[in-house]
This record gives sequence, structure tokens and C-alpha cells, in this order.
Amino acid sequence: MRLTINQPKLHGINYVNWFALMLKQVSAILALVIATQASALSIDLGSATGYNLFIKENFSQPGADSQGKIAIGGNANIGQYDVGVNYEPGTWRDGKQFWTQPGKYSDVLVVGGNLTTTQWAWGNIKGNLVLGGELTAGSSKNAVLGKTTKAKPIDFTAAFDQFSELSQELAGQANTGGLDFKYNNWLLLNGASNKDIYVANITGQMLANATDLTATGLDRNDTLIINVSGKNINFDSLNYGARENFGALNMSASNILYNFFEAENIIFSGGIKGNILAPKANFTFLQGDLSGQVIAKSWTGGWGAQANLWDGFFVPPEVIEPPKPSIPPVVTVPEPSSGMLIFCGLLALGLIRYKRS
Repeated sequence: MRLTINQPKLHGINYVNWFALMLKQVSAILALVIATQASALSIDLGSATGYNLFIKENFSQPGADSQGKIAIGGNANIGQYDVGVNYEPGTWRDGKQFWTQPGKYSDVLVVGGNLTTTQWAWGNIKGNLVLGGELTAGSSKNAVLGKTTKAKPIDFTAAFDQFSELSQELAGQANTGGLDFKYNNWLLLNGASNKDIYVANITGQMLANATDLTATGLDRNDTLIINVSGKNINFDSLNYGARENFGALNMSASNILYNFFEAENIIFSGGIKGNILAPKANFTFLQGDLSGQVIAKSWTGGWGAQANLWDGFFVPPEVIEPPKPSIPPVVTVPEPSSGMLIFCGLLALGLIRYKRS
């Protein structure tokens, strides 16, 4: 016996085949939407947002200052280092001011371990201190301009797990446009951004040799990501001004990110603007001006190492979600009340008895 299934047809079209075709088309469209969303580059600095320096382990620097806040997961020896000078209420210095009103202090220093200052330090922490460990013997108790709170508000391990993933994701991006290393000292990026993002992949040796950086097709609304390969990197100043017939790089430090995705040791001196993501690196800052945010494994600084925030902090590019399909409103039909049902039942029963009589 042969079993035959009659497939319904719609206006001469096999309905089952038509449905399969439509399902295939919908699946293709859905896959395209998912792929488009997956390709969107999203940069989220998580717990590090708002900090000038964000260090996983130990921090050591005898002097100089930071304009912004600092977070340290391990022990910190800040000596006479001034922390968060642009957060000091009622005081104006170069760069962006972050205090809101005179007399109101912000949490400018977070230390997960122990803190050491010099015994003659006075008010060099320009706000509140959040301390997980202890203030070591010989340190000045007057180093904090605001108040001290015992707490560990940041999970540095989780934060740096996120930074490592982000660093590798950025490193996997291909060059957006052309990259020319002219005269063995000039990084020339000669292309336009893609969705306001420009990616350039260079080596640590190229960065060490570079004296100039020019990007002809970028503007202040773009984000420049420079992936730097190499485990041990030693570099110094970069000039962002005009060179030959190319104009200056007209970008805020907030929109430049140097991603040291392989670095284990970085030594820097000189002047540079831009944010540094180096989650596995021991960062040594000998001297100079570093305008931007630094995320690193550990930090060792010299007396003349300034951490500035001339242009504020890195702001992630906005990822615009596609509009959601409109769902037609559901019209609900109110159910009859129980009283109405009883009334209708009695009425029907009465009619039946009337007909029988």
C-alpha cells in the first residue's frame, strides 16, 4: 500500500515549497542582520572609565602629578606624587577641570592594597582616598585632602579579563586604509575611516622609530585605533603636526587608542597624546607628558612623568541599534462576566420551557 500526501496549493503554487522558500529567505535576512551586528566594533572600557591611570597590580612613582583619578589593584607608593590635581575643589590648573563645587571632594585614588606616601606629604591626594589595605608606617596621615574610606570597590581581575579580550578583538581588525612608513620615521595613514573608525596595524619597532604621525582622511569625529605588536617596546615622542604638504592630525587625544596587545614591557619617555591599552604590560614612564588614559598591568614612573588629561577621556563610539520591527497592537475582546453568563443561561432555559408548554 502506498501512502500519498496531498500537498496544498495556493493559486497554482505548491504551498509547502513556497513556505520552504520563504523560510530560506527569512533565514538569509536574519543571518545578514546578525552578521552586521557582529561586525560593529564596540569599545567598552568598563571599570576604567573615568580614570587617568588604571593599574592592575603595583604602582610606584616618587613625584610629578596626574590631572585625573587613579585606580590601583595592588600596593601603591606615591611618594610626593599629586593625584587628581584637576579634581581639587576651587583650584584652576591647565586642562579640563573636574571638580563640581568648592569644598566637595571626589574619590580620586583607589588602592586595593597598601599605600605609602612620604612622611612630609600634605594634601597631595586632591580628594578622597578609597583604601583596601593599610597606610604604611612613616606615611603622612595628612596626605589626603578629603576623607579615607576602607573598601575594595573594583574587581581588577574581572576588569583586566575584559581588557585582554578587548585588546585581542581590536588586534584582529584589518587595516582600514593605506599605511606608509616614509623615511623610516613617518607614519602616514592615507585612507578614510569606516563608520567613523580607522584601524592601523604597526610593529613596536615602527613606533620606536616614528617621529611623526599623519592621518589625512580623519577628523575629530573619528576614532583612530593603532594596534602595536611586540612584547618589549621602547618609544618616545610623536609629533602630530603638519609635515611636507600634509596637514596636522586634527583629533582629540580622547579619540586615539594605542593597543599594545602583545606587550609585556613598555618603556616610554617624551610626549604623546592618546589612550594606551596594555593589559599585560609592565609600564615604565621615565619622564615627559602623557595626555590620555593608561590601562596597564603595573606602573613605574619617574619624577618628571606627568599624566595629563588635556582632552578628557576616551569615549566609546556609539553603536546605533537597528530599529525594531513594529508589532501591531493586540486587540483583546473582553470576556463576558460570570453574572451575564448566568443571566443568559436562565433566559435560554426559560425559552425552552415556554416552547414545550
